[in-house]
Amino acid sequence: MRKFMFAVALMGAVACSPEDLLLGPEKHVEEFEKTINGEYSFGYENEHMKFEYFYNEEYAYWGGFMQSCVVDDNAANGTFANQYAVYNDDAWSGDGFLLYYYDAYNDPCDIVMKTSGMYLNSVRLNLTTYTYASITNEPINDFARVFAEGDYLKVVFTSMKGKDVKRVVECYVVDYRDGKRYMATNWDRFDLEDLRLGEEYDRVRVTIETSDVGEWGANTPLYIAMDDLTYQIL
Repeated sequence: MRKFMFAVALMGAVACSPEDLLLGPEKHVEEFEKTINGEYSFGYENEHMKFEYFYNEEYAYWGGFMQSCVVDDNAANGTFANQYAVYNDDAWSGDGFLLYYYDAYNDPCDIVMKTSGMYLNSVRLNLTTYTYASITNEPINDFARVFAEGDYLKVVFTSMKGKDVKRVVECYVVDYRDGKRYMATNWDRFDLEDLRLGEEYDRVRVTIETSDVGEWGANTPLYIAMDDLTYQIL
C-alpha cells in the first residue's frame, strides 16, 4: 500500500515528487524456514541478523534462541520434556519458527544486527505448549500456578546501541489484568516500530517477565515462540 504524505505550512501545501510517494525502505520478512535435519537446533543466523544462544555441555543446559519445527496443541503434553513445542498446530508461515528461552541467571541473549541501519517492524508471537500448560493446568508443573486475575506474562524487547539502552517495547502474551483473559495462541502480531523512534540500534535484547515469582525467581516457564519477524534497512 502506498501512502501520500503532505507537508502543510501556513503558506500552503508543499508539492511532492513521485519519489516522495514511495513507502520507504523495502520490508523484509524472516520466516525462519526449516534449515535443520532434526526437530530443533540451537541458535539461528541469516544475512542480516544473528540470534544468540548459550549451551552448557556439562549439564546439557541451554538458553536464548533456537530453531524448531515441533508443534503440539495438546496441553496434556505440556511438560518439560516437550519444551521445544509451540502451542499451535503449525508455524505461522513455512515449516519452522524460533523458540526463545529466557534465563535470568545467565548472560542475556540478543538479536544482533549484522547490517547497519536496520530496524525491526513486527513479530508474530505464540505461547509454547510447556508454558501454556503450566499456567492453565496446575498438575502439569509442580512449580508454577494457574494464572488468575492480575497475572501476566510479557516479552520485553529492548533496543540497544552498544551497551546503551534506547527504547523498550513490552508485549503481553498473557494478560489477566483488569478483567482481561488474553493469551497469544494464534500467532498474534506485535508491533516493534517503537524500538526505533529516530534512534539507531545494533542489537535487541529479549527478556520475559511473569507475575508468578517465588523465592528463587520466576515460576512460570519463560519460553516464547516467534515467527515472521519483519524488518527494514535504511
